[in-house]
Amino acid sequence: MYRPVDRQLVPAIHLKQAKEIYSRLCREYVAHRRGDGEYLEYVRSVIANDASLDRHVRVFEIYAPYIQDGMKVLDWGCRHAPDSCLLRALHRDITIYGCDLCTEGQFQEFHDYAELSFTPLSHEYLLPYRDNEFDAVVGSGVLEHVAREQKSLDELWRVIKDNGLLVITFLPNRWSLTENACRLLKKPEGHNRLYSLGDAKRLFLKSGFVPEVCGYHQFFPTFAKGVKGGRVLNTLAKLGMKLNRPLERVPIANAVSSNLFFVLRRVHEM
Repeated sequence: MYRPVDRQLVPAIHLKQAKEIYSRLCREYVAHRRGDGEYLEYVRSVIANDASLDRHVRVFEIYAPYIQDGMKVLDWGCRHAPDSCLLRALHRDITIYGCDLCTEGQFQEFHDYAELSFTPLSHEYLLPYRDNEFDAVVGSGVLEHVAREQKSLDELWRVIKDNGLLVITFLPNRWSLTENACRLLKKPEGHNRLYSLGDAKRLFLKSGFVPEVCGYHQFFPTFAKGVKGGRVLNTLAKLGMKLNRPLERVPIANAVSSNLFFVLRRVHEM
């Protein structure tokens, strides 16, 4: 049976610095960009309150120990590249590539900071990279949106080196309180494709990826997108932010968290 590798946690001071850098990039983007519509609102929601900002940093905190200096990393479906920016704040000696369906230059400020080599995509699953090119691929809130899930995973397996890493985060949990509330209220923030921890494990194993570590993240909603509540909801979101980390580790209770995360190893045989 496969045995995961132990990793040391990233020091809290480094996570704080990365969070401050990412927050500054978002504020500057919102202040200077005009006419980007949906994407401008999306970036604005990231800094709507500290809980929204912290959810990106929290999941980065989980997988960052697996990314080492000298690696070649692909930010798959990067959009404004929060993962790349956080990685760059932590590592100067990694090479970062990014790809997405958005147009080149749309998030140039973020891509420039991350020193990210961006390629716009035109195909629903094919990637413009060589076989076995990357030490790690990070997909943050991407897999649930792709048109052809299995084809996309096969393509990721192709471009990752043998024994390389696939990091999947913000995978919507089938039993999420937030997700099911969106469905009950017929809110557009819900996802079409949902996952349980067990179903996702089987999907990844079928695709040639063995879990290093997996679990739940973001127990409480951030009230930052699609909700009007002002100071009261922001106060509740901040309280929830402080409780997220301990509740993510409580068995059974954590099963209703908003998202799943996986750090997976690409293998040739099980």
